[in-house]
Order: sequence, then C-alpha cells, then structure tokens
Amino acid sequence: MHGVIPVNKPKGLTSHDVVMRMRRILHMKKVGHTGTLDPEVTGVLPICIGEGTKLTEYLQTKKKRYHAEVTLGFSTDTEDQTGEVTGRSDSVTGISDEAIDQAVDAFRGSYRQRVPKYASVRVDGRKLYEYARKGIEVERPVREVFIHEIGRAGRVERESGLVRFSLDVECSKGTYIRTLAVDIGKRLGVEAHMSALVRTESCGLTLDRAVTFEALEAGDPKDAIVPISELIADLPTIEIADESFFFKIRNGQKIDKSDIIEKVGEDDADMVAFTKGGIPVGVYYDHPEHTDIMKPYKMFNI
Repeated sequence: MHGVIPVNKPKGLTSHDVVMRMRRILHMKKVGHTGTLDPEVTGVLPICIGEGTKLTEYLQTKKKRYHAEVTLGFSTDTEDQTGEVTGRSDSVTGISDEAIDQAVDAFRGSYRQRVPKYASVRVDGRKLYEYARKGIEVERPVREVFIHEIGRAGRVERESGLVRFSLDVECSKGTYIRTLAVDIGKRLGVEAHMSALVRTESCGLTLDRAVTFEALEAGDPKDAIVPISELIADLPTIEIADESFFFKIRNGQKIDKSDIIEKVGEDDADMVAFTKGGIPVGVYYDHPEHTDIMKPYKMFNI
C-alpha cells in the first residue's frame, strides 16, 4: 500500500495519536503525517503510507483550507478556546457586519504573522510551548504568510456580550489560523480568539474525501488510498519508453535539463515526474548548483 489516506481527524487526538492508530489498523510501520493538527482541531489530516511517506515534504508545500470560528470579546494565552483568558473587551456587540468584513478582507494577500506562544517552532533549541508552559517570555519569530482567499461565512452572532462569526480561509503553509483570528480582533481594536477550527483541505485533498477510523476498520483501507500518481498529477510527467533512459532514471543518475524541457515542452519546469507503464518511478528537480542539470528529488520503489 503506497500513497495517502486522508483521515477525518476527530477532536481530542494529536497527529501522533492518529499515526499510531493508523499503524495498528494498517498493520504497517511506514506511516507518517503531513503536518500537525492541534488536538481540538478536526478535519483533513493526510496520512502518508509506504512509499507515499517520501512525498511528505512536497505535500506540505500545498495550500490549505480552513473553516474557523472567531469570537470577539476576550483573548486567551493559546489564542484559541482551550487557553486561559488574558484580556477582555467591552461593548463588542456594537461592531457592525461591515466593519468585520473590512477587517477580514484586509488580510487577503501577504501578511507578516508572529508565531504564537504555544507552538512547536524552536527558538534556541527549545519549542516555544516549552517556554510558555514555564512562563518564560522569549522573542517569537515573525513569518511571511499568504492568505489566498478569506471571507466571512454565514451571519454574525451577537449574544452574552460577545460577537461570533465564521471564516473560510485558503492559506499558505505555516499560517496559524488562531493568530489570524487574534489579528483580526486587533484590527477591530478588540480582544479576540479562535473558538473552533476545521481543516477542510490539505495537500489537495478535501474533507469530503476524508475517512473516519470507523470506516477504515469496517471496510478495506485500500479503498481509501489516494495513489502516488494522483498526488503528483500536477507535475509535468514523462512516461518513459526508452529502456536506456529508464535505466538512468531508476538508478538516480543526473540528467540534462534540455532533455527534459524537450520532453515536457516547458521552459520553466523545475520539478518533473517520471512514470513507467503509468507507475511512478520518481520525481526530479533542478540541481541547486547547476542550472542545466536535474537530479533526483524522490525515487519510488513500487
């Protein structure tokens, strides 16, 4: 079994918990995930299996989609609903729908985001959440992220002195949606946090394709596998017909980029997939030091 199984992660489990359970269901050790989801977050968690684990780094570069709930009125130390309250704002119910929409729309495009206190990003060799749990303040990194699409979904709810609304967000790798919620609040001049989150797409796999543990255990897990050929379908692909060329690729030899450009008909292809009889053989990418050469990125033994 090689590829990815998109799991619909339930609340209460870490990504590592999901991997361990998948190993038991599949009776195999070569299992990994493509990026953590916090325990309280649900939705798409792509689980790589077999030779699909070689694509983890590549898959993580793809855009992600989320459906989030933002609450205006108080903030927390974790920036989500699980943390301790750190600040409150009065009279947030007077904020208009139009003001909310303007604040939300302002984050479309490139934006500099400070990594939250409770994150696994390392500073001086230790994870930020380790400092936070000990009450140690450290300088947190600021990263450039990109919001491809963002918009309010549904009506704005006003009750008990709080304001709640939902967002649909498509963003780059490394974007913290809880921090985005806090920053939207700051733009409105009030305290805020992310009160719920569902990941609706990751690695090109949508929530409607994700499977539950119960479905995997009741059926045949093979039916849920997204094959490697589909995962790399967006790359220029060369079907190898010549045996001598196949020998070069199978053995991971470097190749002239001019040969590749001729075969794929693209001048700017920086990554190319090779197949033999429709079966993925490997992916090559531009040599970091020689612009006229391509070298192996990942090779598959299927």
